[in-house]
Amino acid sequence: MEGKYRELRTAVDAVAAVDAHAHNLVDVDSSFPFLRCFSEAEGDALSLAPHTLSFKRSLRDISALYNCRTSLDELESHRKSSGLLSITAKCFEAANVSAVLIDDGILFDKMCDLEWHKSFAPAVGRILRIEHLAETILNDVRIPHLLFSSILLPQKSVVADKIVAMKTIAAYRSGLQIDTEVSKADAEKGLLADLNAGRPVRIKNKSFIDFLFICSLEVATSFDLPMQVHTGFGDKDLDLRQSNPLHLRKVLEDKRFSKSQIVLLHASYPFSKEASYLASVYSQIYLDFGLAVPKLSVQGMIASLKELLELAPIKKVMFSSDGYAFPETFFLGAKRAREVVFSVLSTACDDGDLTLPEALEATEDIFRRNSLQLYKLHGVVQSSISLNKTSMITSHPDGIAFVRIIWIDTSAQHRCRVIPVRRFYEVVKNSGVGLTMASMGMTSFCDGPADGTNLTAVGEIRLVPDLTTKYRIPWASQEEMVLADMQITPGEAWEYCPRNCLRRMSKILKDEFNLEMNAGFENEFYLLKNVIRDGKEQLVPFDKTRYCSTSAFDAASPILQEVNSALESMDISVEQLHAEAGQGQFELSLGHKESVLAADNLIYVREVIRSIATKHGLLATFLPKYRLDDIGSGSHVHLSLWESGKNVFMGSEASKTRHGMSELGEKFMAGVYYHLPSILAFIAPLPNSYDRIQPNTWSGAYHCWGKENREAPMRTACPPGVSRDLVSNFEIKSFDGCANPYLGLASIIAAGIDGLQKNLSLPEPVETNPSGHDSDVGRLPKELRESIGALSQDTVLIKFLGDELVNAVIGVRQAEDYYYRKNKDAVKELIYQY
Repeated sequence: MEGKYRELRTAVDAVAAVDAHAHNLVDVDSSFPFLRCFSEAEGDALSLAPHTLSFKRSLRDISALYNCRTSLDELESHRKSSGLLSITAKCFEAANVSAVLIDDGILFDKMCDLEWHKSFAPAVGRILRIEHLAETILNDVRIPHLLFSSILLPQKSVVADKIVAMKTIAAYRSGLQIDTEVSKADAEKGLLADLNAGRPVRIKNKSFIDFLFICSLEVATSFDLPMQVHTGFGDKDLDLRQSNPLHLRKVLEDKRFSKSQIVLLHASYPFSKEASYLASVYSQIYLDFGLAVPKLSVQGMIASLKELLELAPIKKVMFSSDGYAFPETFFLGAKRAREVVFSVLSTACDDGDLTLPEALEATEDIFRRNSLQLYKLHGVVQSSISLNKTSMITSHPDGIAFVRIIWIDTSAQHRCRVIPVRRFYEVVKNSGVGLTMASMGMTSFCDGPADGTNLTAVGEIRLVPDLTTKYRIPWASQEEMVLADMQITPGEAWEYCPRNCLRRMSKILKDEFNLEMNAGFENEFYLLKNVIRDGKEQLVPFDKTRYCSTSAFDAASPILQEVNSALESMDISVEQLHAEAGQGQFELSLGHKESVLAADNLIYVREVIRSIATKHGLLATFLPKYRLDDIGSGSHVHLSLWESGKNVFMGSEASKTRHGMSELGEKFMAGVYYHLPSILAFIAPLPNSYDRIQPNTWSGAYHCWGKENREAPMRTACPPGVSRDLVSNFEIKSFDGCANPYLGLASIIAAGIDGLQKNLSLPEPVETNPSGHDSDVGRLPKELRESIGALSQDTVLIKFLGDELVNAVIGVRQAEDYYYRKNKDAVKELIYQY
């Protein structure tokens, strides 16, 4: 997973976090026992004893940080020799925090003040603990019951100028079942009861605490300050039953507090689900997961954060270390939080809940942006702080000048915006770049929106890079390239986005049937060279040999070796390659991958082949029929269904299956079969496509399917080493190199889902050349206009893919059909575009 999500791992480690809840450090002498870092501070019953797993893990982490042997004695010795300033600097640098918000309610001997902390954190803010302030006032005045109002309310100057938030520990004293209607008279009686209990005064009367909380929350709300609330677990004097945040519902329903900002601390553990629910239904509620991280086990921390994110908006979840007394606690809190956030977000990406760009956005939100906004720290914590240590965010690979952001439009043009590397990593990688909505309405012959697409020059979307697809360009080593999603705003998909369309269809297949479609493409292309004949430049075939010619491969081997090497550097594996039947024609086959990754890889394969051919003075074209008197080029795709890592398209030798495929496989393939005329509008998108799809050319001109029948547009294939009675996948031969692979695969999945939903079955296979069955086997659309007509009537594909997107596809196809029929020679120019 680390390799798969290296961008996320680096971003999580690099972001300069805001530590939204911590406590003062202690200026201890060298003899102070380091074990208190875990077991004695604040009498914490949940601190780590020397024999717990958490303690041992933390001991190893700190020993690694200090580069000393893993033992308490060694750590004590290191701390003694280094001193507080040195170890604090090392721990805070490793924690990588840009601001620390300190709860002033815990008192230690030799406690360092807030100003001292600013030497190690660029910004330090004070959180006023209301019970501590009240007790300080009560213990300082001689006749406190005569000064009731001043006792209850912090001074406005303190609130306005000295603090960033307020905090209550009512959960420790009388519980969170706050009485919002408690009277002043009852509060005064409660105060007197606490005073009569002796000095120093410790407030614990419920009526007084409730009144103190309500008054303080009114003050916090009036000054737009957050109120932190201790919830969930804590020291042994806390009644856990009374610290469930659901008890706060009466406060949240009170109209006086509809604009309040209440932060539930410590993930409300073990009430994390309850906290997540509250954050999802009450605008006032925010969540902080400090203390739960790092005090729980690894799986406990992960489970708690997952529960917080089940319902709560990511914009409401915040990091804090809950560090106290010792700099090591800040380091451990930050380290464990980064590990846990990475684990949870990467799993969310695997599950399809988040894309990688969304996970990167969530990283910044959880560790930094949410706290900056809630605690209003933008003026205190400069934006540069978040950038000064982030290799993924601000820094960039050495020697890189540009980043190409690539998208594929409706007519399958490969287009790109090029961004200088500094701007890409500082701004564009998160927010993307603007792009006119007209871009998805453009044709192959005109950079303007076609009629009928409903797309015009009015309106803009964001082209947001998907960083999982970013690679250094093998043939241009000073540049990187990355594929992009089209979004209304970062994180909100645009209905015309091809990648999102395929992702959406894949999710329906997964959610409804627990299936995943894998795809593997065969790429056929021509290599052409420029020669001068009769004083004129002409493009002619690279060679004139035939199918699988060794001499053809000899001639092209240096080019193909460089292509293969470039693809290997991008983790794209080539299964085989050879000279094809056309003069100067070659084929490169890829292994099967999950649909979105397969489409991504196909785009990069086309980029690699064209660019390296250009480097060698050649032109590579994927045009379906670059010469009417030679063999056409396809982009045949092999498709299979997978469940839990197993190919479930394949039939089983232990059970009777039809045609060698599973029941699921037949239903899916039958859906594709019946919708194939409409699918052609996506996978054979140009009039030139139909010049290729002709009888007796192995391109699939008839509406049929067969077993290993290369004249059929759909054929099943048998894997090596498997009984010939079974099949592993089916191939669609009509797919060509001018198709947008995302839209093509999306239409196939939509058709397959229809087959699964309706329990469709295949007709009997055609085992001979279908051209001999002309009266029995009908032709597929012979022209683009026929497939356009089929698509316009296909309510199933329109429903799945969306009216807007299908209308755009039909509009572009109609414009291209009309243009190329009217301008017969225009097709010759397409070799430069495909």
